Amino acid sequence: MKTLLLPGLALGLLLAAGCGGDKPADQAATVAPDAAPAAGPAYPVDLENGKRVYDKACFACHMTGVSGAAPLTDRARWTIQAAKGMATLHKHVIEGFTGEFGVLPAKGTCMDCTDKDLHDAIHYMLDQAGVRPTY
Repeated sequence: MKTLLLPGLALGLLLAAGCGGDKPADQAATVAPDAAPAAGPAYPVDLENGKRVYDKACFACHMTGVSGAAPLTDRARWTIQAAKGMATLHKHVIEGFTGEFGVLPAKGTCMDCTDKDLHDAIHYMLDQAGVRPTY
């Protein structure tokens, strides 16, 4: 029994060591130890709050594309928006923006929304469109 236990244990350790760790070379992390961490959201993202804000204010334009707003179903447009980066999108929502597709009023007309509320709403809309935010 003892003679079977040691080879079985060694085989188990070899199999466990080979599970999950290696990524293809093009996906491997190559971050220097003292490199700055990748940028991320300015606030923790709360998609439930984002949905509440969307349902309260954003849906009026983003449901159908009123005034040039990107409908949630228009993944191509949301991809273009996401490429601008979250800092730019957040600034445009807060201050208002006139662009190629139309007009976004300041705070999307949600004057009682906080910057965090607007941040969450942007993330919610990107999420619904199936697009990842860019930082």
